Amino acid sequence: MKQILLRTPATTANVGPGYDIFALALKEPYDEIYLSLNTTGKITIEIEGGHQNIPADIQDNTAGLALIELFKRYKSGHGIHVRITKRMISGAGLGTTGAAASAAVYGACNLLELTLSNNEMIDIARLGEVASGGSPHADNVAAALLGGFTLIKCYKPLEVLKLNIPEIPVVLAVIRKGQRTTRGFITYEIGEEKLKEQIARCSAVIHALHCNDIAEFGKAINVDHIAEPVRGAAIPKYKETKAKILEAGAWGCTISGGGSSIIAFCDINHQNQIASLMEKEFSENPLFDSIIKTTTSNQGIVIV
Repeated sequence: MKQILLRTPATTANVGPGYDIFALALKEPYDEIYLSLNTTGKITIEIEGGHQNIPADIQDNTAGLALIELFKRYKSGHGIHVRITKRMISGAGLGTTGAAASAAVYGACNLLELTLSNNEMIDIARLGEVASGGSPHADNVAAALLGGFTLIKCYKPLEVLKLNIPEIPVVLAVIRKGQRTTRGFITYEIGEEKLKEQIARCSAVIHALHCNDIAEFGKAINVDHIAEPVRGAAIPKYKETKAKILEAGAWGCTISGGGSSIIAFCDINHQNQIASLMEKEFSENPLFDSIIKTTTSNQGIVIV
């Protein structure tokens, strides 16, 4: 095989209290990644479908950095060309950088006939995230690769667990970040009581999914003392709109990944109402892009 076309899903990371630990895949939106081997010995990248200021230089692109690491570890002398066709907004907390990195590694492993484990591919792909957020976090790349709900069991060595989840209706208010990343403003000095609650909420998320209790899952993701205070402060009307979303019947609502998109989990009968509410409240934000109604998905990267 000399070429491969992949579909790679949007993901939402952190999922409330699970900062850099939890993520889940969404049915839509998604990007398409095409890779082809060649004899140039070089890695090249092109972007289609709205560049959105995405760098094509391999040192500044998440897929490029991940491929550099893969080729270095396995001493490949091949060249490879990557074409990223954008069908989802970048810079909005939808895991698009992780999607590109994971698809690049997964596709290259198929083309080069490398038999890497999922953990090995995720460990390489996460290094690509340095290009976007400065940190090699594994949550988004894990969910993009595997689908479902993923949790990082251990970072040293990296070990990821996937949980299959029911198809939960989701509403996304897609809002771009006002700056590249807010990661540097997040503090871990949250105090003993908040730390205990954060750990308890993480436990509650996993318990709820094991019990297939989506209402309890929603309650568990509603509190985050680490990322939400920083990222929520940068989103106009976030706190009061979140309260309205929960009053309208959503099980849970939180910031998607690094922001500034907002994600709500709800019953299918409440999806249209919550979508209308979110559009009304956030559409005046100059960084607002759209409302997306979709579902969670157990499907990760797909060979098209």
